[in-house]
Amino acid sequence: MTVSSPPSLPLPPGCQPLDCEWPWRQALASAHFAAMRFDTALLAETDPSVYRIDLSERLLSSADKRRAEYVAGRLCARQALHDLTHEAVALGQTAAGPPAWPAGTVGSITHSRGLAAAAVASQTSVAGLGIDAEARIPAARAHRLAPQILVESEREWLATLDSGAASEFVTTAFSLKESLFKALFPLVQRRFYFHDACLVAWDPDHGSAAIELLTTLSSHWPAGRRLAGHIAALDDHLVTLIAAPRPA
Repeated sequence: MTVSSPPSLPLPPGCQPLDCEWPWRQALASAHFAAMRFDTALLAETDPSVYRIDLSERLLSSADKRRAEYVAGRLCARQALHDLTHEAVALGQTAAGPPAWPAGTVGSITHSRGLAAAAVASQTSVAGLGIDAEARIPAARAHRLAPQILVESEREWLATLDSGAASEFVTTAFSLKESLFKALFPLVQRRFYFHDACLVAWDPDHGSAAIELLTTLSSHWPAGRRLAGHIAALDDHLVTLIAAPRPA
């Protein structure tokens, strides 16, 4: 495990040391990752401006959990950007809410149940990047959620799995579709949903998958286009990654 932090920008109370080891089996050129566990109550009491993180009026009045997640995600993004650019970059925010990544970079942030993570890469390597962390969905709940998350072919696949595999399958499909949205929305500027994509390959032993668009999002991202998905276990979470390739 590689642990590092810019010496002039220490972490707030309630944050465990950053883990900067790439968690997926397949490396991604010029990409960097950072993750950490955090204590919501302690982090929510921290003045984020000390760590070069500005909160909007809406975030200032939000619940402790939302505010702590936002700060933790930005701290991870700051570290990943530092490792990519060798500079302490203050990550902005677009008018619509998503992070405003510095020119020449793409990235993604996720948080779930006291875990935050971020991945960034050079725009010369990939067009878009999406990551998502999810606690494993218990099998009974996975079956209840299936109609909301899965298309018909995925539900047929689910019906062939035992309870342990069903939990992994639904959690993976949910997480990969979240990662897909984060990777492609900045490129297509169009919202799409769980039933607009389908898991078509899944190899949990090797941490790999493939997802196919069922809806045309743009001329570059038509229905039928497939993207590789990457899956890793991080503590009690599954963390997925989708990197959108640059146009040929």
